[in-house]
Amino acid sequence: MTSCPLAPNWRMRFGCFQIKGRSQEGARGVLPQDEELPFSRPEVEVILSNARNSSTRLSTVYVWEEIRIENCEPLSRRQLRQTGRHTMIVSREGAGSLITGGREFCLEFGKSFIFPPGIAMELDNSSEYPLSAYVLEFLPVSLRKKRHKTVVSLPEGEYRIVPFARMIESARALFENRHLKEEADQYGNHLLFQEMIHLALKAEEKGRDDDAARAVNRTINYIETSYSLDLSLAQLAEMSSMSTRHYSRLFRKMTGKSPIEYLIEQRLNRAKRLLLTSGDSIQEIAASTGFRDPFHFSRSFKRYTSVSPRVYVHLRKENIRVAAMQYLGEMLALGVKPAGAPEKLLAGGYFRGMTEGIARIGNSVVQPDLASLTELKPDVILTFDGHHYEDYAKIAPSLSVPWSMPFFERFRYIAEWIGRSREAEKWIADYSERLERTREIAEKKLGGATASFFWTRGLPRNFQVYYDMPILYRDLKLASPSIVSSVRTKGGYPFKEDIPLKEIRRYSGDHLFVVVSDDPDSVRDMRSLNESPIWRDLPAVKKNQVYSLTTDWLMEDPISLSGQLVDVARMLGLSQADR
Repeated sequence: MTSCPLAPNWRMRFGCFQIKGRSQEGARGVLPQDEELPFSRPEVEVILSNARNSSTRLSTVYVWEEIRIENCEPLSRRQLRQTGRHTMIVSREGAGSLITGGREFCLEFGKSFIFPPGIAMELDNSSEYPLSAYVLEFLPVSLRKKRHKTVVSLPEGEYRIVPFARMIESARALFENRHLKEEADQYGNHLLFQEMIHLALKAEEKGRDDDAARAVNRTINYIETSYSLDLSLAQLAEMSSMSTRHYSRLFRKMTGKSPIEYLIEQRLNRAKRLLLTSGDSIQEIAASTGFRDPFHFSRSFKRYTSVSPRVYVHLRKENIRVAAMQYLGEMLALGVKPAGAPEKLLAGGYFRGMTEGIARIGNSVVQPDLASLTELKPDVILTFDGHHYEDYAKIAPSLSVPWSMPFFERFRYIAEWIGRSREAEKWIADYSERLERTREIAEKKLGGATASFFWTRGLPRNFQVYYDMPILYRDLKLASPSIVSSVRTKGGYPFKEDIPLKEIRRYSGDHLFVVVSDDPDSVRDMRSLNESPIWRDLPAVKKNQVYSLTTDWLMEDPISLSGQLVDVARMLGLSQADR
């Protein structure tokens, strides 16, 4: 028989169990070189070669010796034979008790057990139906040198094996084939037993993991009720009877946070409630939530929440005066009318009728009027990506929200900070419902038709193609031209790109959505493009499937998205979806 060089380099033969090449520690003591042990069935030869130096090779092999069915008649007890071998019991039929070493286990279908040699066992059937189980005897043989610590892989007791059907089927097949003499058949029996051992090992491993998880859960509960105490990682690990490394790794797997991060989160959650409801001073809140002093509390609060305790309190005011230097649409969707905002934001077409009484503060989000902002006396200033944050912070508490956050996540983040999470979820649910109706009609009517989104900025030589257009691609899930799709599949792709006008055909889909700025130059350039052969030759132009848009379509906020959904449904003949 040829051994596979990629396997652990040990081969099996039936006739004797023989470990060659060096002394080994076995089930009956230390096996000297080439010593043979007369095992009954099946008997294997294990020859170790270069795998002996591998840290990944097996530490123990389990050798099957015997299998039988033990029956216990109704309303009776049956003593099992006591041997010098390990015993595996697999329930087969009925329900009763397994009594061993002063302990009593429930023996019913789905249960399996393993016990070491020399244990007295008894079946107790107090029911009116037969009770039976497969009883297997086996020997573990270590494959490590004597100086290595023996690995105890199969502790005694009950094993919750899943799927049990595989366990009982292997036991049944092994029992039926137990008398076969051919070497190949005996090898098959050995594999059946190894399948049972594998299921037992996996069950034992899961049991250890479950015990460890329960221990970590106990410390989680302790943290949640004792966050004000001076808790350390070492203390928490000791409570769970684990090393700090193992405990930290399992804790993070279960919570997504380190133990100390979780502790600080619990302290800060309590501090947030106290800031809004208690009227206590910062010093009192810091002391009651486990922080060393007010400075430690304030630093931790800002590090983990992005705002200071002072900003947090201002954000939660009922009649908060917000200067929305960005995110105007988010505030309006949440039912908060800002005290001021930049002129270009207020000019958004989808905000029409919603901005009356909001003061103009500067021209755009990147060109604020600090003097007007100071006169406004806002409770809080809302900005993005740190733009003018230092200047704003001198005027009022300021909150900077990353623009790179995914839209719905960003909306929820802002809503949470101003205490309007319920309003945010209501808007998202309503938008999602309308979107689903529109998307279903689009799928039926458009099929696999493609859509492109252009901005004419850059004409007459270039134009801008958008690879990331939320309403079309993310929300309605419309298809894009192949060249656009290929870019979208790459990680970190740009949301738009300048493209030479001569390449426009490659980027044009069946439907063209084209943004034209309202300045005279842009209007003139688009008029010239409309008359050019390169434009007139596009399939979408010939089919009259070009839709002229304003720069309102470049906005991504709840109010603008709602308006865009209505408009795109009307343009594509899907407006019935919004009825």
